[in-house]
This record gives sequence, C-alpha cells and structure tokens, in this order.
Amino acid sequence: MKKITIDEGNTSVKLALFENNQIVFRESDVNLERVKELLSQCDRLLVSTVKKNTLFESLLSSTHVISLNPSTPLPITNCYKTPHSLGNDRIALAVGATANFPNNNVLVIDAGTCITYDFINSKKEYLGGSISPGIQMRYNALHHFTSQLPLLESVDTAMLTGDNTEGSIHSGIINGVLVEIDGIIQRYTNQYPDIKVIVTGGNANFFDKGLKNTIFANPNLLMEGLNKILDYNESYF
Repeated sequence: MKKITIDEGNTSVKLALFENNQIVFRESDVNLERVKELLSQCDRLLVSTVKKNTLFESLLSSTHVISLNPSTPLPITNCYKTPHSLGNDRIALAVGATANFPNNNVLVIDAGTCITYDFINSKKEYLGGSISPGIQMRYNALHHFTSQLPLLESVDTAMLTGDNTEGSIHSGIINGVLVEIDGIIQRYTNQYPDIKVIVTGGNANFFDKGLKNTIFANPNLLMEGLNKILDYNESYF
C-alpha cells in the first residue's frame, strides 16, 4: 500500500511517500497540483496543518484523505489539558516516538523554529513538555530587541569565551542552547533513568554532535508518526 503524509507548516510544506510503511522519498515545498499527481498513484493521504485555511482544502472531501485534528483517534493517550492548542507536529512526534521505542519512557526534542520537548511515558501516555525559542529566533531576538547588536547567521560551534561582540553572541546562543538541552535531558533522566531521547528537526545533526547525553537522531520522526496515525485510522476509509 502506498500512502502520503503531508506536514503543512507556517512557511513550508513537506511530503513523504510511504510504501509498505517505509519512506520511499520526501519532498519539500510541494504544491496542490503535485499532491494531486501523487495521490492518483496512492491509496491514502493524511494532511497535518497549522493553518486555518489549508492549501489542501479541496482534497479533504475525498474518501482517501483525512486531516489530523484534535478529534482524530490516536494510538496513544493524549493527557494534554488543552488538546485544541496542541500542535499537530508535537502529537505526531509523540506517536512516532512510541513506535520507535514501545513501552519506554521517551523524550522527543524537536529542534526547529522553536525547540520543543515532549514526554511520553511507558504507558503510551503523552503528558506534555515545554517550548523554547529556536536558534535563529534567539539571534533575531538579540538583534530586534537591542539597538546595537548585529543580526548574525548561526554557526555550528562557538568558543566558550567570546573575544568580540560577534563571538560573544555566538557563545551565548550556541552554548546556551546546548546547556539548556543537556540540562533538560538530565532532569528527565533523574526521574526516569531508562528514558530514551530522540532529537529531530532541522538542527538535529548539530545537536547530535554537541550534546553530552546519549541521544538518537531521527530526521523522519514526524512523518513516521503521521504514518502511524494514518494506519491507526484505517477503519475511516
């Protein structure tokens, strides 16, 4: 069976094509016509969007398509107190995490525009997490909310002690993020010694190199989670 999962974010649209539950290929910045073309060759489609008016509205009436929303049945228990304000990406990552590590406590760190931390316990209960500014957002904030600090591009590594203004900015942001993430991981590890930690998102490879704690990097975790949700809703079709 061929299936498509779509992640429609604020600035980009990403697509993955699954065959026999394996990702065959991925695309970014896809449009409606491209999705229609692929859908004609596939059996199922799940759309996950953060937008009220999705680009794929015209497809949602199809019997082959479902849209992820707070009422969509999930293979995990969502214990979040405000499920209607929970991002689809966070719940999909939680589902993907339990598929990767069933019957384990799992912390998912998504390093993108924001850095999100999501915790799923060994009973497959999603309990929530935290949201922190992403790397580029921190650079933007320092520039925007001060009168003299320049806007810099992010770097992979930074000296602990910056010997000029640019170096000091890089040190504060890059080392600060690493210390933050390591600290969050350590606090969860103190409570759950057997916890598994998965890092995903655009900056996953960067954090994979810089963190002290043992982690698993999985750039496809979101799409894998969406695919699991699609499978779980097989009775819908």
